[in-house]
Amino acid sequence: MHAHDWLNTADRFAPGRELFRSYRGFHLLAQTVSHGQLLLRSPRSAGQPTRIDVLFKPVSTHKIRHSYDRLVIRCASSEEQARIQEQLPDGTPGQDEHLFVLETADSLDWVVAMAVGWHEDDEPGDISRFVWLDEGRKPVVQRPLDGADGGLSHGLASLDEVVAALRAGQRPPDIADPRHAYLHVVMVRISWPGQDGTVAPVGAFLTREAANDYLTSRHPFEGAESYVETVPLSF
Repeated sequence: MHAHDWLNTADRFAPGRELFRSYRGFHLLAQTVSHGQLLLRSPRSAGQPTRIDVLFKPVSTHKIRHSYDRLVIRCASSEEQARIQEQLPDGTPGQDEHLFVLETADSLDWVVAMAVGWHEDDEPGDISRFVWLDEGRKPVVQRPLDGADGGLSHGLASLDEVVAALRAGQRPPDIADPRHAYLHVVMVRISWPGQDGTVAPVGAFLTREAANDYLTSRHPFEGAESYVETVPLSF
């Protein structure tokens, strides 16, 4: 079962127009600085066999809460635009940005973004249909969105766990400065015939063991070489 819509053209954004309505509960699932993505989800449950994802992108600023008992999204009316613009850092949305209102009983929540879309499906797992993947490729890590902070608070370590990991981290023999902790970065080098390879970081870990575990879990593909680099980390 799949149903979806993606709204990103000016003709869809008349002042006051309702864009999405659901009487299901939604919560903030993920937010990422990559492409300014903000993802709300209504998860599957015993009485609801489908999940619904609502994505705003790219988001420049917003005022939202963690969860909604129901979700109605519409374009801001002229009066609401004036009220919201008083709260914006620059006083007005940027070029091609729109003011989306999230209806609530006791206040006015809003998102400033260029586009909004929703997708309902009955697929297993947590990864969103809004995550782009190469055809036939499996995601390396199951997370709601691509990009930095895509998992939001999923798997967030406590302060004590961070301190313990820093103290237990292995010190590489070529970096001896005791004032630093160390970050173990999983790198991937992708090469094509007759071309120079591209190198990029794909994960950073406080212990070498965690980096090695991630390294062995990666889905291998032709032309890619993964390895771990250790760099000093200062606080």
